[in-house]
Amino acid sequence: MQHQPKLVIFDCDGVLVDSESIANEVGAAWISELGWQMDAAEARARFLGLSDAAMFAVIEQRIGRAITAEEIAQNHERITARFEAELQAIPSVALVLADLAARAIPMAVASSGERTKIFANLAKVGLLGYFGDQISSATEVAEAKPSPDVYLLAARKAGYAPCDCLAIEDSPNGVLAAVRAGMYVIGFARETPASALVDAGAHRIALTMPEILELLHAELGIAG
Repeated sequence: MQHQPKLVIFDCDGVLVDSESIANEVGAAWISELGWQMDAAEARARFLGLSDAAMFAVIEQRIGRAITAEEIAQNHERITARFEAELQAIPSVALVLADLAARAIPMAVASSGERTKIFANLAKVGLLGYFGDQISSATEVAEAKPSPDVYLLAARKAGYAPCDCLAIEDSPNGVLAAVRAGMYVIGFARETPASALVDAGAHRIALTMPEILELLHAELGIAG
């Protein structure tokens, strides 16, 4: 067995909540309105795993001006409305969380999203109760992913050394962040190419949540 984690840390968008496709559709339309023509596929390729601040910086450099607070609010309102109407949990992730909870295995969240958005989205899909106050946001640290800061914060909040943590990530930037923090990483290749996650340093790859549960059982030494 390669690793015996004491804390399992989940990314949020694309791992717990199926938010990426909505955010990319809305974001691409908004960026196009700002003057940079883009579709959802390009938005995902360019911005997956980045914090909002990092994404805004890239857009501002491309369009040659600052994005106004009103424009940011407009995008936020559109995404929030779509989430309210359409957001769902990643298929079978509730089974993974319930299994870990039943075994009293500590869990946490480390996300590039804003803290209020993380809480709202997890509550919307019925997953918030699994994590209590063990939720860490890039807005709480100096540098967002691929910096390890948010993963180090999550480990520190829960009282575990980074080497005792296992992270589940769906973006290369997220994988890099967790690896740089010194954690064992399972790459979730539901939408991201597995090769990109491996190149970023993921130790194992899974395509579905049932596969992730199998890997977790193996790493935790759980038979069957």
